[in-house]
Amino acid sequence: MSDLFETYESDFQLALSEAKSKLAQISAVEGESRKSYLRAIEGAIEEGQEVLDQMGIEVQNLPTNQRSSYNTKIRQYKSQIDDSKSRLNQLLNSQDKHELFGSRYTDDVEPGSLQDQQRKTLLGNNASLERSSQRLKDSHRVALETESIGGNILNDLRSQRDQISGARNTLMTADTYVDKSIQTLKSMSRRLTANKFISYAIIAVLILLIFLVLASKFW
Repeated sequence: MSDLFETYESDFQLALSEAKSKLAQISAVEGESRKSYLRAIEGAIEEGQEVLDQMGIEVQNLPTNQRSSYNTKIRQYKSQIDDSKSRLNQLLNSQDKHELFGSRYTDDVEPGSLQDQQRKTLLGNNASLERSSQRLKDSHRVALETESIGGNILNDLRSQRDQISGARNTLMTADTYVDKSIQTLKSMSRRLTANKFISYAIIAVLILLIFLVLASKFW
């Protein structure tokens, strides 16, 4: 189990390192290259999150007394990935604003003006789309986790069913042996009874012969 966790941990570190590296470099990137960097950062973060989810699932399969140290690591990694997500969201918001408003975007917009209202509407719609997209991703991740847990439960149930079937077959075999033993004992009991009657008959015949011999001597 620890070996598998370490493999996931190594994969997570690689994904997180890639995301952090590109986050540090993106300030010097413009245009289409910047978009490529953003997509690469987003992909690395998603990969890291998926690996982190797998680490959490693996820890759940451990005995309760062994989970503490692993859960501590997972919390630390989650904090790191959340920090990278936050920085990515800031960059994506900035990129969206630039694409929506171009060179017209500025913070020196008069509050309440038409331009300010349009900008707020567009940013609100964009934020709503981002939240919906994030909810879909979270739902997909939960579905994958549920599917994995369900698969583990089904495997456990199959194993238990095989054990129960094996125990039932053993009981049936034992029951067959018991029936055979009872039949054997009954047969032995009948033979013993028959042997007793034969022994009694032989004794009776011998006694009768003795009386006949004695009687023949006196007559």
